[in-house]
Amino acid sequence: MPNTYLGYRPPDHDTPYARFFNEDMAPIPTHIVQGLAQSPLPADTLPPVGEVAAMCKPGYAAVENGYSLEKNGAISIVALTSMPGVSPKMWHWWFGWHGCRANRYKLWHPKAHVDARWQDGSDEVAYVGRSSMIEEYIGKSLEKACIRFVDPSELGIDPRHTSDRNQVVFICARVGYRDYPIDFGWLVHQVRATADGAEMRSRFWFGGAGIQLRRSGVLPALVSSFLQKIIRLPKQRGIDLMTHCAEEMNHLAGILPDLYAEFGERG
Repeated sequence: MPNTYLGYRPPDHDTPYARFFNEDMAPIPTHIVQGLAQSPLPADTLPPVGEVAAMCKPGYAAVENGYSLEKNGAISIVALTSMPGVSPKMWHWWFGWHGCRANRYKLWHPKAHVDARWQDGSDEVAYVGRSSMIEEYIGKSLEKACIRFVDPSELGIDPRHTSDRNQVVFICARVGYRDYPIDFGWLVHQVRATADGAEMRSRFWFGGAGIQLRRSGVLPALVSSFLQKIIRLPKQRGIDLMTHCAEEMNHLAGILPDLYAEFGERG
């Protein structure tokens, strides 16, 4: 991805959505600050990715904000974002629309997002079954990742629960390296309707059993097993990921209703 850069440059300002680019970002919410202060949580406090279907139940989990360092070296992260005036279907549209252009992706986190392209090169406004190739800063580290979006049913979520996008949307993805054939985790965002808009419950599972080579065979399986055993993610990774999630989700929630009203229906 040549010629990538932070922020907007003159050509970017000529796009019809440039007025939504705003580098003035609000501080992260108090409940996120508190969740960070109370972390790392004890290992096994947060449910594993295999229990993600439990998010379909009403109410909340015992912990909605924080991160834990697991015994196998992995990190689990949860974060809650309140989004007045936003609907689940707006986020469904956003995940398909933003990945076509870097200057759309930058609207989401103007101080950290660098580049985004669909691996298939298409401008189709869709995301399930596609891979987004991104560059972004997580803390001080520039990350180049491949986000492979999957149907929620792949993680055990009943399709009947996601049939009405006005009420709930699940965004699920396998996360790995862009330049190496290695995956290292999962992410899930549940966006569900509330009385005044919507809320997003974000989940990340990185490291441990989430580390897998994107190749089949005996040797890749052995390499995957070896990496799972030796890689231990540091506490700072949990802090940076949770902070980044809170920053980008809250920032976009503030502009998403107007952005969707202008561009959503026509894609």
